[in-house]
Amino acid sequence: MIGSFLAFVVIPMIIAGLARWAAARRRHALTAGRPVHFRCRLDGRRGRLLADPRLDGPVFLDRDGTATALPHGGEVLDATLLRVTGAAVEMVGLRYRTPEGTVLQLGMPTRDARTVGAWLAEPPRPAPAPARRLRPAAPMWAALALTGALFTALAAADVALLGDRTTAEVLAVDHDNGGCTVGWDGGAQQSDVDCDTAHLRPGDHLPVIALPWPFLGEAVDTRTTPAVAAAAGGGLGLLGLAGSLVVTPLACARRVRRALRTGSVPVPSVAGAADGTEEQWPALDGGLTFANLAAAARHADRHHPGARVTRPRRGPGRTSVPPRRWAAATALGTGAWVLLALSLGGILDDHFHLGHWRFLLLGTLGIAAVARIGWFATDRSSLWRPVLRAVRSDPADGSWQPMRYVRLREITGGMVLVLFRPEGEDTAAPLYVQPISGSRGTGRGTIGGPPPVGDALVHDTGAGPLVCEIDGIRYLPASRATTAAADPERTRRELLRYAESHLRPTGRG
Repeated sequence: MIGSFLAFVVIPMIIAGLARWAAARRRHALTAGRPVHFRCRLDGRRGRLLADPRLDGPVFLDRDGTATALPHGGEVLDATLLRVTGAAVEMVGLRYRTPEGTVLQLGMPTRDARTVGAWLAEPPRPAPAPARRLRPAAPMWAALALTGALFTALAAADVALLGDRTTAEVLAVDHDNGGCTVGWDGGAQQSDVDCDTAHLRPGDHLPVIALPWPFLGEAVDTRTTPAVAAAAGGGLGLLGLAGSLVVTPLACARRVRRALRTGSVPVPSVAGAADGTEEQWPALDGGLTFANLAAAARHADRHHPGARVTRPRRGPGRTSVPPRRWAAATALGTGAWVLLALSLGGILDDHFHLGHWRFLLLGTLGIAAVARIGWFATDRSSLWRPVLRAVRSDPADGSWQPMRYVRLREITGGMVLVLFRPEGEDTAAPLYVQPISGSRGTGRGTIGGPPPVGDALVHDTGAGPLVCEIDGIRYLPASRATTAAADPERTRRELLRYAESHLRPTGRG
């Protein structure tokens, strides 16, 4: 359990924090006028974007040594999510229109895209006067090495100044691991320390340092541990200093020399950018109409990261999800099961040494979890029973009404069907927003869903959710539908969240 918590919660949080910290350092260095070389891609070519005072402006240097000048003063069109590698790092495609009208796409992490987008959109600045030589921003690994050296030094100072130097009695010698079990304060305190197992025997005395808070009850020897701490801290410090003072300045100077030696080539043109035939991102702020949402759905299918959408695998009764499995998941899909499992595990295994108190504390939590599960199942019965009746109904009985739909999806794969009147025009407003349950696609590594735009037969269950039949497959709902006229603000928030899930802001905010 602890390993799973570290793997899925703690480590991703640490990676996300480090990524944010590194991006903030690069942003502050760029604001201060220091050289910053961003890892990125320009129209698929890997390289670095050089923001360096020694150059006349932004220059992209690819791996082949070709330098491409990017002029300031253009317009950032949008930032489309290209790849998701977890909560920490997201790769986005920053579409930048130069002052000459050429559209370029830069691929980089989200926070760097915000910094670079705001920097490129600034008007051209006059050439700065010669000033003192500014050191480039230190790379992430060098900053982490210096941080580790500082942490090691602080820990060593804490032990040296606040630790209690005493003489302990050797209680046992572990020849296999090269350590000893020692005791001090008359045997009231015991700990395992490193020692010379070849010359020490039980009953001998060994000088140790009793650690201060928060490691009370632990001790270290006075010979091996200080040497290891000095070697580790000194090694990390030298590595960090070499990276920030030697390696990074030399690498940046080499890239600048290559850019100056090769000269800049004209900005590559993108097909469709000059004649304006490329599909643009719809202005959803101008209105959530059928035409805008349909263009957003097609745009998302083209630029959305992750798995593609294919026709779902048919379940029993021509449904996207097996009805019985969907009903069980709907009735019992509450997070109280986790609390119940933790309560039972704590009662059976007294890991925290609570004694008989664990029956009172964890038993109360278990009873509350069972009550929550029962209440949730009772409440959700009013949702899944009408849906199952609608799934079994005949389309010819008049309860199914034709409507137009637009399918939108999030990065996580969640989908909604935005339903419109069948006779409406392209400027028609949505009537309902119905989330649908996820399903497996017919292709390998795909998710199941309908085409982005089309016609559907809709059955109103009368309990909130709608069942939609598209191309002979009935899509089971994930929750109750939202009526646009009854709650327009909530409808707008949901549509923007789904339609813009693969877009990222590019400004400083």
